[in-house]
Amino acid sequence: MPMMTLLDEFTPRFDFELREHMAVEADPGEVYATLAAPDKALLEVSGKPLRPRPSVPGFDEVLDGAPWTVLARRPGQEVVFGAAGRFWTPYMDWQRLDRDTFGGFGGPRRASLAIAFSVLPYGDSRTLLTFEARATCTDEIAFHWADWYWHTVKPTARIVMRTVLTRVQLRLNAADPVCESS
Repeated sequence: MPMMTLLDEFTPRFDFELREHMAVEADPGEVYATLAAPDKALLEVSGKPLRPRPSVPGFDEVLDGAPWTVLARRPGQEVVFGAAGRFWTPYMDWQRLDRDTFGGFGGPRRASLAIAFSVLPYGDSRTLLTFEARATCTDEIAFHWADWYWHTVKPTARIVMRTVLTRVQLRLNAADPVCESS
């Protein structure tokens, strides 16, 4: 039986999911070190927000604006962050949570959002880096709005996730002057 991920432990039930992978030219330990204590810049996507519609906040705005808390770490393998609130409207409303209150969050017309970065060895000198996001709604009304939001934002959210993964690769390249881009 496969080992449960930390993300699975914090979101055993979820309504929406999005996942992107990238093969990174670095050792898994180096990649994890970049992710284990990320600064705010790692989740920022510079430039104009990637809004699928003018009145719909883009996933980049969610990543940048959420009060992320570290939910758990599995050293060398995975780190999970969580936030909760109403993020599908132009006026996002976030609640402050910690590791202990995340799983039991139940505010009306809200959702919890967990994101995880995980690393796995990929060949001799590469790492498979995964960025996964899961949303869990607190009630039927929240599900209705989050469903609309998730399907609307999904194409641009994938771009945002790939941008974050690429930023990790670029940081690793900058730290290694021998590494060349192709």
